[in-house]
Amino acid sequence: MASEIKLPRLGQGMESGVVVKWLKREGQTVKKGEPLYELDTDKVTQEVESPSTGVLLKIVLPEGEAAVGTTIAYLGEKGEQVPEGAAPPAASSAAGEPAPEPAAASEAIPSAVGASADGDGPAGRVKASPLARRLARERGIDLARAAGSGPGGRIVASDIERAITATTPSFVPAPDGASAGAVERVPLTNVRRTIARRLTEAWQAPAFQLTTSADMSEVLAMRARLRERVEPGEQPASIADFLTKACAQALVRYPAVNSLWLSDAIETHHAVDIGIATATDRGLIVPVLRGCERKSLSELAVARRDLVSRTLDGTIGLNELEGGTFSISNLGTFAVEQFVAVLNPPQVAIIAAGAVVERPIVRAGKVEVAPVLTLTLTCDHRAVDGSVAAEFLVAVKSSLEEPGLML
Repeated sequence: MASEIKLPRLGQGMESGVVVKWLKREGQTVKKGEPLYELDTDKVTQEVESPSTGVLLKIVLPEGEAAVGTTIAYLGEKGEQVPEGAAPPAASSAAGEPAPEPAAASEAIPSAVGASADGDGPAGRVKASPLARRLARERGIDLARAAGSGPGGRIVASDIERAITATTPSFVPAPDGASAGAVERVPLTNVRRTIARRLTEAWQAPAFQLTTSADMSEVLAMRARLRERVEPGEQPASIADFLTKACAQALVRYPAVNSLWLSDAIETHHAVDIGIATATDRGLIVPVLRGCERKSLSELAVARRDLVSRTLDGTIGLNELEGGTFSISNLGTFAVEQFVAVLNPPQVAIIAAGAVVERPIVRAGKVEVAPVLTLTLTCDHRAVDGSVAAEFLVAVKSSLEEPGLML
């Protein structure tokens, strides 16, 4: 009997997903582990592999949203029968509103809905990247009217961003007696709903903050020396890389900070998997840099840049967004000098780094000007005591002020 292919739960908290494109056609043989279709979640768009080997007998959901566990296709032996007229129920959004009903398998898919990433879709389909399709769907942009600047006229994310800028927003007039002006109403995206839900969870924790400042003179001097030694095309370690390495070393010494708060236990990890808070055009996303305690400064620099780059362009895998044990939020590039970061549950700690700024400090009884980095550690007091948090923060500060210990 034909087996059902159900929409998988690819991450904690995932309730629904959007089938973007099938990579195989009905009647084609599929091997286990072979990419079968593209699935858009509230975090990323990624390829989903076939759960077994067989013939793709029927695609129930060619494109559109469905709840986790919904049957979206049938796989089996050639000639096997599948239920007629099977169609998935529409998934409900996080706000409790019903999602748009997906098209039936026999219906043509209008070009404005999505696009084939490689041009092998039905005639009339618009060619667009998965990230471009997502941005268009979230902002109500008709792909059929967007001009593509990619290879072969393919629509890419920057094309959608230009279309968003050029689109006149719909405004709601101010009530009688209110100040003159207009209000723009922007519907919540899946990513924004997820951010709201997780931030609400974070504020329920009894959190506390500790702040310190690190003299970055030695880090800047070492970075300058490393820049002279890099090969053509390479980049030296950045301040963010030095901070990541300092946190990794401190987390090994203070594993209580490298823990998760669960409903019935505190789960302490000895592998250091650091989440790097990254601002994207889809909202804040925290990809995870794994095995930081085993990586050298240069290895961390290469891995961190690759991770952030793929997060920004939307090619990050969902498995790279799960399982972090600690997080870093860095707003130094925005000239923010100090801020408090919100916890990333179930993690029990996150560190916030501002910009390196020139400040007066006292050395050997004399006032001097030095580059200073302000760090603020936020901890869940249910899992981390204040003294442990303080010792951890001092360890991070010490590593930054003596960066030779990181090499």
